[in-house]
Amino acid sequence: MKKEYNIKDTVWIHIGERTLTEGRIVDIFDLEHLEEGHSKDNELYVIELKSGIDDIYEVRSYEQISPDATGPIGLFRSGEHKIANRAMKKIGMPLPEGAMEYEPTPDEIHAALQRSQDSIKHDPIPTGKREPTKKRFYKKKSTKA
Repeated sequence: MKKEYNIKDTVWIHIGERTLTEGRIVDIFDLEHLEEGHSKDNELYVIELKSGIDDIYEVRSYEQISPDATGPIGLFRSGEHKIANRAMKKIGMPLPEGAMEYEPTPDEIHAALQRSQDSIKHDPIPTGKREPTKKRFYKKKSTKA
């Protein structure tokens, strides 16, 4: 897995779409100067994404970049399970233990499909005659003094 990139390298990142988006590295920096415990080895890359209106700039670490369009992004490549779990915990989505190697059994798949089909079943909508509601009659107060 490629862990270092240079300025003007073409990279691919995930921005919430089905496919990876092509971008170009325009700057590399680290946060060591803040003196908050950041490591000099943890470089951040500013990635320029071309769009129809304005360019979009994203900041990513090497774990969140893929060197090719077929992906996957760096942190999900084989052998990087600890890094992937750590990165997902940072955004509030920890992976369960062994999630990267887990393969569901055919029985589990059929049970999940059955639960899905059962959850969409509902009772038919009643179309019969409804009882009319009772009208309330209120006595008028007399206005005589």
